[in-house]
Amino acid sequence: MNEPIERTPWWLVPNLLALDAPFVAVVWQRFLASRFDVPLYFPISVTLALVVWSIYLLDRSWDARRGESRTERHRWAGANRALLQVLVAVSSLTVLVAIGFLPMRVVEMGAIVAAGIAGYLALVHLLAPGTLAKTGFKELLVGIGFAAGVAVPLLASPAFRLDWLPAVVAFGVVCWLNCRLIDRWEYAKPGLGECWWLILVVTILSAATPGPIALALVGSLALLLVVHVAVRERPRVARVLADAVLILPLAVEAAL
Repeated sequence: MNEPIERTPWWLVPNLLALDAPFVAVVWQRFLASRFDVPLYFPISVTLALVVWSIYLLDRSWDARRGESRTERHRWAGANRALLQVLVAVSSLTVLVAIGFLPMRVVEMGAIVAAGIAGYLALVHLLAPGTLAKTGFKELLVGIGFAAGVAVPLLASPAFRLDWLPAVVAFGVVCWLNCRLIDRWEYAKPGLGECWWLILVVTILSAATPGPIALALVGSLALLLVVHVAVRERPRVARVLADAVLILPLAVEAAL
């Protein structure tokens, strides 16, 4: 007798479609730009959201093409490859249009970050499946790339300044931790493993950032640990909440 097919709950669909990642990226981009008084035009955030979405969809589409099925999102991508390919095409074409509305300095910095991301995708998909995932290096690259994309307006600022660097690095480590925890939940790995030292790094770096940013970083860190303790045995719920807690800057801004 065939086993019944488990239905996908509605609240999991945005995660499977990778819609949470671009939302988190835009929230942190606008938050950091505001805290460091860097002008941020709406088309820049729109472009970031589309680029992040395209990268995540493309990554999952390529995973599905080579038969990756280690997690639910991989299996879902495999069953919906045609949909992902259409979304990648539409999103990528929209990015090309949106670039025309961006300041040249932002385009130049974005191109440098994009080249690094392209290198990441090539490295991940040219190696044997799961090679980087086994070492944890893939999550490190995701954290670096995600934070770099968010920081493009800061990098493109006419005034040379690096006061934002601890905040961006700390955010990248939070993203790295987010990915490592999700990996532990999906593969039922006990405890925190090596994640404890990522927690320490975020805590130390937060002390070198302005108060509202430190609050968002430490708050996100604390909420990730709450998710780990409370719902790690329910990977679907934990995965969604792990991304949801990263939009804490919205609450911080509302409270100021």
